Amino acid sequence: MPAGLLFSIKGSPFNRQLKTESQYTMKSVHTAVREQFSQHADYYAQSSAHAKGDTLDVILNFAEPKGTEQTLDVATGTGFTAFALAPKVADVVATDLTPEMVAKASELAKAQAIENVTFTVAAAESLPIATASLDLVTCRLAPHHFQDVPKFLSEVHRVLRTDGLFCLVDSVSPESEKLIVWQNRVETLRDNSHVYGYPPSEWDAMITDAGFSLERTTDVRNAQMSFLWWVRPEKNSAEVVQEIRDAFAELSPDEARTHYTVRPSGDDFYFSWPMYAVKARRK
Repeated sequence: MPAGLLFSIKGSPFNRQLKTESQYTMKSVHTAVREQFSQHADYYAQSSAHAKGDTLDVILNFAEPKGTEQTLDVATGTGFTAFALAPKVADVVATDLTPEMVAKASELAKAQAIENVTFTVAAAESLPIATASLDLVTCRLAPHHFQDVPKFLSEVHRVLRTDGLFCLVDSVSPESEKLIVWQNRVETLRDNSHVYGYPPSEWDAMITDAGFSLERTTDVRNAQMSFLWWVRPEKNSAEVVQEIRDAFAELSPDEARTHYTVRPSGDDFYFSWPMYAVKARRK
């Protein structure tokens, strides 16, 4: 790792208490995310939706690595995006808010003998990275958990060099006020660390407002998920599981098919969230 790329982390940037009007009134979003993901590092390490799928292929395609890039993967989770980038770039710094996820990612990297990835605990809104030090920043399947997306985008802009590349994939809501409300309600019922899933038009506006030029965007999906796997019945109560199932039943057949690819399967059903991928360049 080139000298000077990582700052030391001073003070306590993770202890800021951002109050909201939702379930986070008594605790920060960061605390909710840590509590959620600290319990599920092994779950994410075994998740095929995170380990592979179209969203990972899109990130790699958009990044077009040449082998020389100083790279950052934000909210790396258990490291799958960082691992896919590692053989294609010079070095990767992989950050995540949750120490348990960083520990699991480090364990997996060691098992795979991946030597050019450095892991560190950091919030997406407060990156311990030197200004204008990076060629490429990636972030995959995470910003719907972020406390402050505009601040995250500002940080990405800060750490990239001029003409540096930012590649993002995240779940998004359809461009429908009804479905924006519906999807965010369902996601929050299942996982109280969910913050907000923006529609693509809002992502475009926030990214350009942060000082990037959009080069490519595309709609994409990950693999379909079993509802009974995704809903985590071992964690969520039977009442919550039923409430989420009932919410899916509220969708019209066209909404279920078009936006969420719902496919019945006995007592279970399969579905996928809409995803949005962006390739943007720092001006």
